[in-house]
Amino acid sequence: MTTKALVPSILFAVVQASTVLGDSLGTLMSHADWNCVHFESTGQACSRLSPPYAGVKVRYWQPVLLVETVKRPGETAINEFTPMLGEPLKRTAMVSLGLGTQEMDSASSGSSDTTSLQMNDVHVFGFPGSDIFSGLTEPICEGVPELSSPVSYLSEMDAVEWRTLKNESKHPLSVMSSTIAPVCDSGGISTPGMCIGAWGPMYPRGGFISGYSPVVGSAATAYRAVDIASAKELSLFHRRVMPLLFIPDMFWDRIQMVSPQVTRCLRIGEDPRYWEQGKVSQNGKYVWIYWHKKECCAL
Repeated sequence: MTTKALVPSILFAVVQASTVLGDSLGTLMSHADWNCVHFESTGQACSRLSPPYAGVKVRYWQPVLLVETVKRPGETAINEFTPMLGEPLKRTAMVSLGLGTQEMDSASSGSSDTTSLQMNDVHVFGFPGSDIFSGLTEPICEGVPELSSPVSYLSEMDAVEWRTLKNESKHPLSVMSSTIAPVCDSGGISTPGMCIGAWGPMYPRGGFISGYSPVVGSAATAYRAVDIASAKELSLFHRRVMPLLFIPDMFWDRIQMVSPQVTRCLRIGEDPRYWEQGKVSQNGKYVWIYWHKKECCAL
């Protein structure tokens, strides 16, 4: 079986796995842009552990995470996740910050016409069916299985760093970001790694971000949260539920909005003028699928 012929069976298994989890989650999964998988040869020969022992290196993108951004602690856009979030998670953030309910709500207010400062809480979940995807791919496309945990990061549990930047604000990359931020608005090409493309500065990695577009603000804070969830030295400032087993790649990885609107697969930091129009959420909630680039040795 070729990698191209494998795609339909992978898609069927993933959809089956997601739909049993509930209508809301199943609907979100049905919006995945499977064109993003996009198996392509790198043109390089490679060796395999099983017959045939020679193959060709193949590159493709796998949906590994489901990331949502919300305006108030404990909220979720995914009905099936309500039981494990909600009021307990909001209270966790309040206790960490020493705030009352009204103070917490005030601190979580979104941007308005008079200010460009936005605040998002972010939740990073494993993509339902990602393990099935890996299991079906690996036999003919040897590589490292992309296994995911159910929950990687909940910003409410990291409220002190996510909202006050207690430690991260002191890091050299965060200090540099104050001078870099204006460059990011024009694309950030001259500062790779410091800007999330044209979406804004990468650092300091927290829930506040300046910008008049809530859509772009959601995308940027979603990527910051994924980066925090990865097992990197700089992430040690933050409290994670379970570190990711891969390092996000801003150049190669992709992200796709599946709620409130559906977009194609986007490059991280892609110019908003080409995709953002008409995507504003009325309730401030957004859901994204994160696609991670993988390489393997195919038959």
